[in-house]
Amino acid sequence: MTPPSDARPGVTSNGLCLAAAAWMVLTANHSFWALFFRELVPGRDGWLFTVSMAFTLGGLTFLLLRLLTPGRGLRPVLSVLLVVAAAAGWFMDTYGIAIDSSMLRNVAQTDLAEARDFVGLPLAWRLAWQAGIPVALLWRVPLREVTWQRSLRDYGLGTVASLALTLAASLPMYSHYASFIRNQDSARYLVAPANVVVGSANLARKTLRGRQPFIPVGLDARHAAASAARPLVIVMVVGETARAANFSLGGYARDTNPRLERRGVFYFSDVTSCGTATAVSVPCLFSDLPRAEFDLARADHRDTVLDIVQRAGVGVEWIDNQSGCKGVCARVPTREAKVDHPQSCRDGECLDDALLHALSAELPRTTADRLIVLHAMGSHGPTYHRRVPPDHEVFQPICPTERIETCTREQIVNSYDNSIAYTDFVLDGLIGQLEAQRDTMDAVLLYVSDHGESLGEKGLYLHGQPYLIAPEEQKRVPLLMWFSPGARARLAIDPACLRDRLAKPASHDNVSHTLLGLARVQTGAYRPGLDLLAGCRFAADPPRRLTRQPSGAPSDAAG
Repeated sequence: MTPPSDARPGVTSNGLCLAAAAWMVLTANHSFWALFFRELVPGRDGWLFTVSMAFTLGGLTFLLLRLLTPGRGLRPVLSVLLVVAAAAGWFMDTYGIAIDSSMLRNVAQTDLAEARDFVGLPLAWRLAWQAGIPVALLWRVPLREVTWQRSLRDYGLGTVASLALTLAASLPMYSHYASFIRNQDSARYLVAPANVVVGSANLARKTLRGRQPFIPVGLDARHAAASAARPLVIVMVVGETARAANFSLGGYARDTNPRLERRGVFYFSDVTSCGTATAVSVPCLFSDLPRAEFDLARADHRDTVLDIVQRAGVGVEWIDNQSGCKGVCARVPTREAKVDHPQSCRDGECLDDALLHALSAELPRTTADRLIVLHAMGSHGPTYHRRVPPDHEVFQPICPTERIETCTREQIVNSYDNSIAYTDFVLDGLIGQLEAQRDTMDAVLLYVSDHGESLGEKGLYLHGQPYLIAPEEQKRVPLLMWFSPGARARLAIDPACLRDRLAKPASHDNVSHTLLGLARVQTGAYRPGLDLLAGCRFAADPPRRLTRQPSGAPSDAAG
């Protein structure tokens, strides 16, 4: 006689999900528990809260696993989630990062060369024991065979049971949870695999929302070209992962910018980035919209300042030594820096001296006003040592590995400072090339980093923290300008006025409109109040923002 389904041997689907949830809570959430115990108040209530939190996380993870594993997808989905939880736990533990949709977007846009810096034996070992062992058991344990009706009933019972467990564990200590969640908003980004699942869902939602008609901006743009015997060349360098805290131009104790100091550049000392990751900051940096109005989901469907400048008749080119322009150069001429000097490259990555050769190839071809954007590799971590040739390793000892958790903080900071000093060398070289052409062209160099970096402060490393909780080290960035004598006279820059402006707050919001002002582009998209140079020009004819008369005829309004 065939036994009833309830008596058949094997583990139920609810049992597998509950076991997997318990394993994940205990092994994949070290960063969460570290934060929790730092904030825990000792005493009887503290231990009760700890037990309550363990059951609450178990209930929530059980609920997540149960919702994602209906029917025959149980084993495959659980296997994937075990691997995801192990990988997420390793990255959070190693680099002190939190995982949200912005971090996942950054991961999705990482190329193979960058990914290689993170993959190694430590990650493989974590995946082997934390995911490999339970996945092997998952596929060896017999699963109870049931009818589809019983499967549906188990699915419903598991969902209800997980909710009941969560509520029973958390409600008696509601005040403790309210205080913890209010004071530690980042904790939700540290719970694996929920942080990856929720972050992925939010990223997909933002991406789908971004599929909309293209929005042209600055259709009225025109170039207010002054009568000049020489072309004006604007070189904008987009830095990578350079934080203001380590620029000696801004007061850092180490002399990381000796060459730029001698150049007499204009350094803005209080600049805030638009995001904490390249995938957010670069599109926002080149948007005509300030951060408060910027929507990343719509950025791919809206003109950038590069499009506006090009539409006005100014030549634009993007030269990349990074993992791409994140969509902002999609409609302008683009090429990679390595084509001009492959000797600067190894293992798919190039030192930033490739940008020196790229600019050297461009300047002889310049016969009219141009905007050239150079996207630098800068201080991209965790392999800071790979951004610097050995003869530029000024600060010793360095951290010669991607496993920065194995290095002392002194080694990490030394390697990072070497990358900043090498940026100083590259920018000085670019300025030197422009200065050598002073008889044939007027030139401006503008440098700004996309975001900052954490170097171990408060246990955090790298970047990409959710913006609201990100530390200042990830949001404060360097911004500087250099003008050739001809450009300073041509643009009527008042040096004394500009020096008075340097210590005032600025942000990525200012960059696009400063570029429009430098390029002498007249358009209704130009916001004079966001142009860093708008109030520091001698000329009576500043860049103008076009307005419309009631009849629809364009009219000039001085910006």
